[in-house]
Amino acid sequence: GKTLSGILNGVDYREWSPETDPYLPARFSADDLSGKNECRAALLRDFGLEEPGGPVFGVVGRLTEQKGFRLFADVIPGLVEAGGSVVILGAGDRDVEEMIEATARRFPARVAVRIAYDNGLAHRIEAGSDFFMMPSRFEPCGLNQLYSLRYGTLPIVHAVGGLDDTVLDLQEDPDAGTGYKFREFERLDLMEKILLATALWHDRTRLGAARRRGMLADFGWDASARAYETLYGDIVRT
Repeated sequence: GKTLSGILNGVDYREWSPETDPYLPARFSADDLSGKNECRAALLRDFGLEEPGGPVFGVVGRLTEQKGFRLFADVIPGLVEAGGSVVILGAGDRDVEEMIEATARRFPARVAVRIAYDNGLAHRIEAGSDFFMMPSRFEPCGLNQLYSLRYGTLPIVHAVGGLDDTVLDLQEDPDAGTGYKFREFERLDLMEKILLATALWHDRTRLGAARRRGMLADFGWDASARAYETLYGDIVRT
């Protein structure tokens, strides 16, 4: 029979909710997203970037090969050319950090990186970004894509593991999608999703609808705890 069961991590919404988050310059909710614009403007100021006139892509994480950030560094010039900006917070492999830092030096008004761990800034990136990048090679569950959904920040993820399970692709289902998933771990596939995200950003009605869908999804511990209870019950009975 089936020997493996997967249960998602739960999010602690007491810590990760834009309605109550103490780290944010403005609060917002699925009913009123206006505070998100304030968070975005404050984030750009904080990183010393100019308003790009396109989407802000956020990164919070370990800057390693496994997390896909060598691949992401490759597409940053194309992302900037398409009208986007990038803010990056994290630390990891020195060669990946250096690739990203070199790219930031090429585009000082559009790309900014902080090599650090900073919980308050992580919250502000989740809140102020339009899209959140998680191009991991593999990812058993992942939490940042779940935080992003709650903050109205659409995740762009490699379709693996928990990332595939928790993000619904807007290209495949425009009426139910909550983000974008690239299937092949390569530049063209990732760049295609970045271009789709950029087009969506300019369509404020569709963007707002997708944001609200993500914000209303529930990945709290209650659902995960129920799944554990059910699983243990099944094991006891068999």
